[in-house]
Amino acid sequence: MFRLLGALLGWLAGSVLRIRRAHVEDAMRQAGLDQPSRLARAMYASLGASAAEFLWMAVAGRRALRGVHFDEPSRVKWSEALRQRRGVVVAASHTGNWDLAACAVAQDVELMVVTKHLRVRWLDRIWQGTRARLGVGLSDAAGAITRARAVLRRGGVVAMMIDQVPISPRHASTCEFLGRPAATDRAPAALAASCRVPLVVAAARRDERGRQVLSVLDVLHPPPRPTRAWVLDATRSATRSLDRFVRAHPGQWLWLHRRWKPMLRRTPPCRTTPSSSPAAASRAGSS
Repeated sequence: MFRLLGALLGWLAGSVLRIRRAHVEDAMRQAGLDQPSRLARAMYASLGASAAEFLWMAVAGRRALRGVHFDEPSRVKWSEALRQRRGVVVAASHTGNWDLAACAVAQDVELMVVTKHLRVRWLDRIWQGTRARLGVGLSDAAGAITRARAVLRRGGVVAMMIDQVPISPRHASTCEFLGRPAATDRAPAALAASCRVPLVVAAARRDERGRQVLSVLDVLHPPPRPTRAWVLDATRSATRSLDRFVRAHPGQWLWLHRRWKPMLRRTPPCRTTPSSSPAAASRAGSS
């Protein structure tokens, strides 16, 4: 039902109204993807299905979360990250139905999401209110770090997006993403480093049956004494993991977002150094 309704909504948005259609197809071409028109139709259909699913979730509550699950390798990684009871920072993304995924995770663990507000106020109230009723703690960027630290101390989870232009250039570094340099938020890696907790890179997708499947793309452990270099390298590593996921499931990411919009100030590049790579840091953090 949701896929049929999503296909209709996606057709209206992408083919009739053509909302940012040229931008979407151009971004796909820049990433080197074949058949951008076909992939764009799939993306709009996925967004349409997500809108229908969210409306159902607003009405049905927890019943709408049935069927949301981790794939088996990711379930093990997620359980291991939570088992340490030190808290987890999630480098999240606009993949699949990210709101459905967040609400499902919030049923099992305290979850705080750093969020922005929609410009349409009545729509924002529905969006924020539905997530809050289903247990998702919401925080604006202002004051989010203080609240995030408290959640992590309680062994909870803090989710921060890594696939949109950062609000402030002070927290941004330039990383390669889908074929072009993109300003990327260092805040998730910086928070994980300062609190000595794992940084879990996560994404969601819709499977062939229309169910939401959650995937853990990587788990990065900060070393005992994290450095700025580790934060930069972890940010780059998380971005690369997301890049691979989007290339594997191009219809499941929000290509509508103006991801490559330049920042007002120049941002430092993400670099990997042999002594501070995320892989090395992970081994150090696990010892």
